[in-house]
Amino acid sequence: MTTPEHVLAEFKSGKLETFYKNTYGQLLLYASRYLGNDYSFLAEDCVQDAIYKAYQQRETFSSVSTFKSFLYCCIRNAAIDILRKNHAQENYLSQQEEDIEFLNSIIEQETLNLLYTSIANLPEKYQKIFELNFQQGLKNAEIATLLGVTESAIKKQKAQMIELLRKDLRKKTGDDLLAIMIILSYLYNHIN
Repeated sequence: MTTPEHVLAEFKSGKLETFYKNTYGQLLLYASRYLGNDYSFLAEDCVQDAIYKAYQQRETFSSVSTFKSFLYCCIRNAAIDILRKNHAQENYLSQQEEDIEFLNSIIEQETLNLLYTSIANLPEKYQKIFELNFQQGLKNAEIATLLGVTESAIKKQKAQMIELLRKDLRKKTGDDLLAIMIILSYLYNHIN
């Protein structure tokens, strides 16, 4: 059986075979446990870095305990660095997602403001059709009955209403495609 003192003596002389046979597995287990399941795949990197640093200072180790302490501290510090970097990256990504959500909510609100302003500029009969159809969810036949007109008249008035909205939004945005997208987005979100 190889003693820890023998492992240290061979390590100090530059021979690593005994060290790897007797100590490497323990160090790898320590690094894996410290890193946890999510980052245990980086355990070998931590151990190899610790061994390299210890090898560079191998003549300075006066006892097995200082040698092992040095290795464990190096592994621990490397693992902490990995965990910090990944935590910082996760925080950064999370902040980016929050920023995007915030910007999207502003864009959505400003888009709705444009649309509602355009709706408020519609003639009263079109405002009523918009409210009954898109806000209350009534069908064309139901709206026709309520307003005392034919269903085909409601269809025609809805088409005219959407065209008026498109023209008003095009004036406000300077872009016909954007105007159409605003209307379609609203309709899609309120019909489905």
